[in-house]
Amino acid sequence: MEFDSHSNACPAKPSGAGEKGAALIGSLTFQNLVSIIGWACFAASTILWIVLVIPHLRQYKAPNEQRQIFKIVSTPLIFTIVAVISTHTYHAADYLEPLANLYEGFALASLFLLYVQYVTPDVTTRDAFFQSLEKKGKNGGVTPGGSLRWFWNTWRTVFFYVVIYTVLVIIQEITKATGAYCSTSSKPRFANIWIQALELGTTIWAILAVIRFQRRLREFMNGKRAVAKLVMFKLFVVITTIQRFIFGILRSKVTGGSKVTYHDITIGLPALLNCVEALMFMVGNYFIFNVREYRTGQEKDGPRYRIRKSLPDALNPMDLIRAIGLAFGSLRSRRSSQG
Repeated sequence: MEFDSHSNACPAKPSGAGEKGAALIGSLTFQNLVSIIGWACFAASTILWIVLVIPHLRQYKAPNEQRQIFKIVSTPLIFTIVAVISTHTYHAADYLEPLANLYEGFALASLFLLYVQYVTPDVTTRDAFFQSLEKKGKNGGVTPGGSLRWFWNTWRTVFFYVVIYTVLVIIQEITKATGAYCSTSSKPRFANIWIQALELGTTIWAILAVIRFQRRLREFMNGKRAVAKLVMFKLFVVITTIQRFIFGILRSKVTGGSKVTYHDITIGLPALLNCVEALMFMVGNYFIFNVREYRTGQEKDGPRYRIRKSLPDALNPMDLIRAIGLAFGSLRSRRSSQG
């Protein structure tokens, strides 16, 4: 790998990094192979996604729950779309990947909202429920005041994570455009290592908060397959997050060859893995997030919708925006009460 003569400059990519790789067999290059596999995974993932979401949109009896499910199960498809585009245009991949990662963060927040909806479907009684929920200290004794503060601490953790991750993605896009990101170095003087570390740390922080919430309130989620939903989504987030971190480090270590180039390794290979992983998790989503529980005929928190009405509602991001507003509002309320 070539380096700039200035010690503080970003190391240059290996010579020939932008060149097309030599054919593996006949005229088939590694990029062509990755693209073919990616398109196949995209087609299969799209079919599974349609088969999964259409019944939800037709049996849209619980909008506050199914809206979150729609967002969660769309995560693998978003990753597949970005990965397929990346296999066709390596140069755009660096700018597209953070957008898929950002959607993953919003989907994690949707999982938390789904759990909150399972536990307290009536927002007007939510504070009273957590106020009356016993909270035990480390010594086993009951802590006065119930669990309301714990609930809002968890809420802030999840939705501050969404805000922080959004800011990190914006910074990442800006630093890439201005050349300050430097993907070919893992030295702390460049932005990439700090952004990657913060992304990994905040994601783990938010996942642990959701896990603790589910474990503590699991008795209120009986019959909802809450554990299976958590495991399925958590595995996808953990795998993709660690994978990003590893390939981020590899960018400064590998050089590539004539048949498998630097960009094949640093962009094509992770895109291929994302396509395959997304398909696997889409299969899992089909069994875990299916519409079976909404076919009981019981009225929940809304009427049945036609698809032309349920689809816009499922796509509506206002619940996430309101949740972020509540996170900041609860922080101000806490400071006011302490003051």
